[in-house]
Amino acid sequence: MKKSVCIIGAGLSGLTCGARLAGAGFDVIVLEENTSPGGLLSVTRIGNEYLELVPHHLRKSDKALLQLTRDMKVSNKIEWFDSTWYGKAAHRKVGYFTEGFVCLTRSLMQEITDNGGRLMFSETVTEIQRNEDGRYNTVCVMPDSTVHNHVSDIVIFTGSTRTFTNVSHGLPIDMDMRDSIMDITYTASITAMLVLKKKYSEVYYQSLHDRDNIPFSRIVNHSNCFGSRGYGGNVVYLTGECLVSDPIWIEDDASIMSDFFAGFRHIYPNIRKSDIKAWRVTKTRYAGFGKYPPQDLTCPMEGLYVCASALSKFGTTDEPANRMDPTVNLANGICARIIENYKSEEDFVSDSVVTPITGAEEAATEGDIS
Repeated sequence: MKKSVCIIGAGLSGLTCGARLAGAGFDVIVLEENTSPGGLLSVTRIGNEYLELVPHHLRKSDKALLQLTRDMKVSNKIEWFDSTWYGKAAHRKVGYFTEGFVCLTRSLMQEITDNGGRLMFSETVTEIQRNEDGRYNTVCVMPDSTVHNHVSDIVIFTGSTRTFTNVSHGLPIDMDMRDSIMDITYTASITAMLVLKKKYSEVYYQSLHDRDNIPFSRIVNHSNCFGSRGYGGNVVYLTGECLVSDPIWIEDDASIMSDFFAGFRHIYPNIRKSDIKAWRVTKTRYAGFGKYPPQDLTCPMEGLYVCASALSKFGTTDEPANRMDPTVNLANGICARIIENYKSEEDFVSDSVVTPITGAEEAATEGDIS
């Protein structure tokens, strides 16, 4: 009988774990509380294209991420562009998929299902329990208030560490480890995506940390670098960090858009509301974290793993960087540990071992995104 793995979250890290472990012979189920996959790679339809709700790009130094694209056979869909950045490191190569990042999400899902794995949506995890036989029971509530219980040998949680503490409160996790997990603090972010009739800058990325009274801290002119494609206009992202206690966090989307547009117009006075063809506001509750933990917190109990970007490093004072590559590398490392732990058991056969890429992560340039 195969070892079973319950993966909580169908973002990039959850789908990576699912694809790696399903391909290695595990019985995989991926649970997602939303109605669609992607997490921070979630998309919306803009014109004739699917586009991420928050800005993303690839970098030449993203070794783990680029290896994943090769493994999923979508590396041939990556195009590299020269981009202009306002401030430090003014020019660099950045990559983007011809079909957007949705092609990577789809390929990961296909890898899971082709190897017998399952993906289930609208499943909100309320608690992770430990049964008397040592297996885990993941309790989920559906939109109609029905309850699903998913029993598995292994659980991989891919959300924020703060959410993990909420759903694991009944597990006998070492108190020092639990306290370290709870000490990780997060900031939220708000992103306004605009489709404009014309462009107002030649720059791809502009940092605004030194600007007062502007409700966002970065402008990402997506179309300046990757082209207008089938979007029906020029795509611009306005994004900034905030606390959930800040008044702007509880504002409705129209009010936030009005605030962001006023800030955008302060920088580019020639823009008019009539220049906006479409817009969308996205709030991300756990967008950034304050610092890395002092110790490795990815395995708080036997058979229980936490694959969160805040845990991609430990014991370092490095400035946290919310990038895809370290998270993919962490997912690879967790999968490698799981495969190594169970490869010798009689009921498990595997000819695939995922090796994490050590040292692949480079110091992130201030204000960088991925």
